[in-house]
Amino acid sequence: MKLKLNLIMAGLICAGHVQADAIIGDSLSKHMLTPKPTYDVIVSFDEHADIDSVLRPLAVPYLGLQTLPMAGATLTRVQIEQLKENPAVVSVYANSPLEYYNYESGEITGGHYVQDQYGVTGEGSVIAVLDSGVDGTHPDLTFGDTVIENVKIVGDLDLTGGNTTFIEGVPNSDTSSGHGTHVAGTVAGSGAASANDERRAFYHDGIAPGAKLVGLGAGEGLNILFGLQGFDYAITNQERLEIDIITNSWGGGDGMEFDPNNPINQASFEAYKRGMVVSFAASNSGPEEDTLNQYAIAPWVINVAAGTKDKELADFSSRGVADHPEKLPDITAPGAAITSTRAVNTAIGAMGPVVDPAHPDYYLYYHTISGTSMATPFVAGTAALMLSVNPDLSPDQIESIIKETADPMSYLPHEVGAGYINVLAAIDKANETQGERAQFLAGDTQWASQGEWTMVDDNDPRLTYVGDWEHGRSSQASGGEYREVDDDEGTILASVRGDRIRLHFLVTDDDDSDVRVVSNGKTIGSARVQSANASEENPQQVTVAFTGLGDELVNQVEIHAGDEDILFDAMEIDGDLMESDVTYTEVTTTEEGTMGPSAENLEVQEFVFETTEADINVDAELSWTGVADLDFYLLNAAGETVASSASLGNPEKLSYWLEQPGTYTLQVSGYISAVTPFTVTRTITTASK
Repeated sequence: MKLKLNLIMAGLICAGHVQADAIIGDSLSKHMLTPKPTYDVIVSFDEHADIDSVLRPLAVPYLGLQTLPMAGATLTRVQIEQLKENPAVVSVYANSPLEYYNYESGEITGGHYVQDQYGVTGEGSVIAVLDSGVDGTHPDLTFGDTVIENVKIVGDLDLTGGNTTFIEGVPNSDTSSGHGTHVAGTVAGSGAASANDERRAFYHDGIAPGAKLVGLGAGEGLNILFGLQGFDYAITNQERLEIDIITNSWGGGDGMEFDPNNPINQASFEAYKRGMVVSFAASNSGPEEDTLNQYAIAPWVINVAAGTKDKELADFSSRGVADHPEKLPDITAPGAAITSTRAVNTAIGAMGPVVDPAHPDYYLYYHTISGTSMATPFVAGTAALMLSVNPDLSPDQIESIIKETADPMSYLPHEVGAGYINVLAAIDKANETQGERAQFLAGDTQWASQGEWTMVDDNDPRLTYVGDWEHGRSSQASGGEYREVDDDEGTILASVRGDRIRLHFLVTDDDDSDVRVVSNGKTIGSARVQSANASEENPQQVTVAFTGLGDELVNQVEIHAGDEDILFDAMEIDGDLMESDVTYTEVTTTEEGTMGPSAENLEVQEFVFETTEADINVDAELSWTGVADLDFYLLNAAGETVASSASLGNPEKLSYWLEQPGTYTLQVSGYISAVTPFTVTRTITTASK
């Protein structure tokens, strides 16, 4: 199954659509301000099959992933600009270095009551540890027992698509760092090296010692490409290895805004959508605010802050921003002074070895460090315990339960999230919760690929109702109103950009009704709409989800009512709802000019045009003859730049979805010019019924 990206397109044309330029990541844009021969990048494609056909003709070293439609490559500025205009390319981001998150010193807390009194140890759960590697020769992390697979990730770029090598069956994949071994022990270390401790048998075991581990080792030099390769392996082998959880104690770009199109966020969303719980470390840049790991603030991952043994917030734990919808941790977990498994002869393994006179051999097997890196696997292990008692829980339910059962802390939400994790309360609630994993895997996820779902009310004029639909009112309806149709007599037509929808219905009795969805002439599936507790006095909201609507730019969706009355309330789309019964026409205008002598955009020429309510998109191209470098900008009525193309290429192209009608200006500036004749071609797309 390929990763389907639902991006907000800049243009939409009916027959042969206008493709917006690919997204260039902010970090890469900044890097490109400093001239370099080449740039290391991550290229995301609409289809996996496009990787070789697009990159191989460039004769550059690149490395395609196995499942995700992405590749690492080394490109020149001109090649990046070429890819930006390629309709098969979704985005180009810098392959930036990442950091493992760790600090110093202590001993793990929490969870032993669940192990000792309930006998819940995480048995049946599998956690992938994407980190520096795992030392499977450690007695607590025995390869072939606790560690069921240990992978060393080796990847090289080359001219034919690269060579990703996942070396499986490696006893010790953590030979230089030691970070991943400590993380792995916190999740599921067996405690075998401390089995006979008089204080408690298996004294230094992990929070879920009965769980199994898959080590994904990227070594010390982690970067975005290695991170993507780790996710790619976990997604590709999810079913074979039965991976339930991916824990990530690394990141970068602290304080950046949430970017759903970032390749790491795309990868973590694909893992989440496939039913894996994904945890990320909040980062160790506290106590300053707005310092959260950019990958931890993706709404579908569990963002973990670090706490102390007395349930205070660790000083080093990164903080978010007050009242920001995304910049806050989800939960705080033990992360200060955590004792876990030690990989000897490694850089981090040399830090804080345990000195216990009563157990001198612990010096070889355990060490104590601190960080959100240590808190994150604790949460991953807690998720494993929850799945042990209730394997039908969805990733959304696991995060929700962890947050709902947290102990309050005397801090603000953007500092600690929901509070300090309470493992016992989380297990109790998980045990009594009805799992919704099947619905989740059918597409009924809390989060869409861009974060929030697009909500469409039943009164939206872009929906077409076929049949005898009647209006109804209810305080339980999302907008106070709904549409009702009698037995098997109604259809709703919708033009959907995206491949997933969630349909909301009101149920007023205990009778079953059904709904069937057809997309592009093909039946996608059907679902029962029912609620045992519903009545006229107590109507219930019921949501059913459908995925796999199709790969068309706009999917023509039909929602068919079944053999009982049905009350339609609203639709959510992982994408957007488009106008139906619309014809798109294009009008092209060509203008010419001559740029005189100019340097660094000193000379500017402008071409003003008007747009109407019916105009939806403008595409423009600037071309010239001779040796020059001209730049191209689109300004709105307020004089703000809303689109630009300022590369070294000829022609320069830009595309813009018109948000409002009015006066726009195409601006040509001479970055380098003697006397340069140029041509501006402008195409306006108009929608009409």
